Amino acid sequence: MGRLRVEPEEERANEPVEGIEHGAPALTTGEGSCIKAARPLSGEPAGGATVHGVMLLFAASFVACEPAIAEPPASPPALIRARSPAAPFPASDAFISFLDAPNPVAGGFTPPLDSGWRACGEECWESQGEHPIRAMAAGRVAVGTGGELSLRHSWYENHELRELNMVVSGATPAVANGMEVLGGAPIGHGRRIRLQLRGTQESPSDFVAARRALPVPAAERSLALISHDARELRLYREGTEVGRFQVAFGQEAGQKLRQGDNRTPKGLYYVTQKSTGPFGGPAAAYFGGYWMRVNYPNAFDAARAVDEGWITQEEQRSITRNWRARRETTKRTRLGGGIGLHGWAYEWSDDDSRALSWGCVVMHLYDAPAIYAEVQEGTMVVLF
Repeated sequence: MGRLRVEPEEERANEPVEGIEHGAPALTTGEGSCIKAARPLSGEPAGGATVHGVMLLFAASFVACEPAIAEPPASPPALIRARSPAAPFPASDAFISFLDAPNPVAGGFTPPLDSGWRACGEECWESQGEHPIRAMAAGRVAVGTGGELSLRHSWYENHELRELNMVVSGATPAVANGMEVLGGAPIGHGRRIRLQLRGTQESPSDFVAARRALPVPAAERSLALISHDARELRLYREGTEVGRFQVAFGQEAGQKLRQGDNRTPKGLYYVTQKSTGPFGGPAAAYFGGYWMRVNYPNAFDAARAVDEGWITQEEQRSITRNWRARRETTKRTRLGGGIGLHGWAYEWSDDDSRALSWGCVVMHLYDAPAIYAEVQEGTMVVLF
C-alpha cells in the first residue's frame, strides 16, 4: 500500500513540518512511519444525562501503524457505553450554551413584507389596504405595550450564536405573546408600519439576502464542537452528545488569520478527508496514525481576506461555493490551509501547555480511534 505524503507549504529549519497546517496532504506515495499508543482513557467526567442525553465514547489501547510496538487488544472495545449516573453534569457550560439557543434557531431568513408594501421613509412602510407582515424565520413572539410587535430570532453565523429582534410598530398583531412561529407565518397586518431590525446595522433587504440559508448545528446528523477556552472536543449524533475529549491546539494563541501564524482557526467547517495512513513526508509521525481534514478557509475567512486584499473576488467565490457544498477549499492563498484533527508523535499530558501543533487540533493517542470512528466525511466541525 502507498503512503500518504505531506507536501509542506513552508519548510522549517531543524524542526518537523506540521504537514497539515503547513501543507494539506496530497495523495501521492512515498515513505513514512507512524507511532503507537497504549493508555487507558482518563479524566472521565462523572455525571448523568444532560438536556442532550449525554453518552461517552470509549477507547482502550490501540496500535496506530508502527509494526511490532504494541499488541492490539484481544477484542476491540465497545465504541460507546453509558455514563455513570454518580453525579450530574454542570447545569450549563459553553457547549450547552452554544447549542441551547434562547429562541427557535433560524435555518434561513426571508423578507417580512410582500410586494404590496412600499417604502414611505426610513423604516417606514405603507400599503393600499391591509397587508400581512410575516416572520422572517422561526422565532418567538413578544407583544409589547402600545401595540409594538417583536419577533426574536436566533441564528448561527460562522462559530457564533447570534440574536436579532424584528420590531414592528403600528400593526395589528395576529399572534400572542410567547408564541413560537415558523418562518413565513403571518404575525400581524396593517396599512402603515415602522419596521426595525435590532441587533444588526444592515437593512432588512441586505440582511435577508446574505442569510437565505443558515446552518443549524443541533439538527446535524453528526457534529463536533471544539472549545478553545475549555480545550475540549465534544461529539454529537443527531443532537445527542456521545463523547467528550481533551485536545491540544496550535503553538500560538488566538484565532488563525493567515498561513504560517501557528494558530488554530475559529469557525464552522466540514470534514472533507479522512485517513489512517500510511503517511509519508517530513511530518508523517505527527499524524499519530489518524487524520481528519476540515475545509478551512471558509466563506467568512475568505470575506476577511478579500477586505485585506489577500485574495481575489474569484478566489472568494470559489472558497465560498466549495465550503457551502462541504467540499475541500484551496490552501494556495495567504490564508493557508491543510487544517484538521490528528494524533501526535507521542502521548502528551493534559497538564502541558497544549500549544503543540502548527494550527491543527491534536487528539490524545488513546482517544484518536474512537473519535475517528465517530466522525465521518461531511461532519460539521465548529471551533469556537
